[in-house]
Amino acid sequence: MSRRIVQSKSRKPPVGLHEFHTKRNQVLIYRNIGGLGDMLMHRMVFEDFKKLNPEMDIIFACPPRYFDAVKDHPYIDKLEDSSTVNSQDYVVSYNTTSCCSRYETAVAPLADKHRSDIWAGHCGVELQNHNMHIKLSQEELDYGATEIAKLTDQTSVALCPVSAMPSKNLLDHQIEIAVNHLRKKGLFVFSLHTEPIKSLAKLNVPVLCNRKIREWMGILSATDYVVSVDTAAFHYAGGTGKPVVGIFTWADGYVYGQFYDTKTIVQLHRNTHPDWKCGPCYKWPDCPFTTKPEKPCLTKITAQMIENGIDSMLKIYPICN
Repeated sequence: MSRRIVQSKSRKPPVGLHEFHTKRNQVLIYRNIGGLGDMLMHRMVFEDFKKLNPEMDIIFACPPRYFDAVKDHPYIDKLEDSSTVNSQDYVVSYNTTSCCSRYETAVAPLADKHRSDIWAGHCGVELQNHNMHIKLSQEELDYGATEIAKLTDQTSVALCPVSAMPSKNLLDHQIEIAVNHLRKKGLFVFSLHTEPIKSLAKLNVPVLCNRKIREWMGILSATDYVVSVDTAAFHYAGGTGKPVVGIFTWADGYVYGQFYDTKTIVQLHRNTHPDWKCGPCYKWPDCPFTTKPEKPCLTKITAQMIENGIDSMLKIYPICN
């Protein structure tokens, strides 16, 4: 009896020698979600990857809306859409989508690693460098300078009090404290966000809304200072050497900012506030004190803490009018 051999239609044909030669030096790193801050921190990993094997092509896949956040990186050879890229097309691939949250949850409350180190470790690499390698074009830099010049000729500060996560957002009275103290120091206060911020509008603080990522980067590059919660503006400022005050809640600002030489951290932290035993804990959904988005690590940040943080930044980086 003869047997009929049926070839599976789903089985891919063997890889040809030319294709194998091309792909054997390609490494895919992919992240299926944002946000913008994580994309900026991802920029820290590629330099050391490339130095391990200069002949290697680094393919980075992420949601297309974040391409502009990484497209200028000198050590990324190609960008791909994370929703359509097929990891099976690559000999080596690493998915960095969830390894950070898994690590931080597992070791909480003592999460000790910067996210770039967690991603790199997931790929088997120990980082020696933590450079973002952000390089804007002259046109992008000019755009940022022009936008700020439309607002003021004073020394300026970008105040970014709102994150994608409500548990990180400054409360209205904290925003007012920051605005008043910055103005008292002679700074022009403006903000950047995807939409208007009502609490800033009440204080006559202009909010530059719905800017493209490269425009947003240009504006932050042109301002003199940044005061931000745990959001992308903090990481951009830190990664580009801009003086920045980072106001943190349940995530450890000293860990997230450990490679930013120009940062000042404002946070209720067990290491700086001996009477504070709560955190940072990284477990905000399971907060034992409240089910509200506003946790004690936010609500108990005082006016003095915010003002002292601003003063510390300005002492190190004085205003030059």
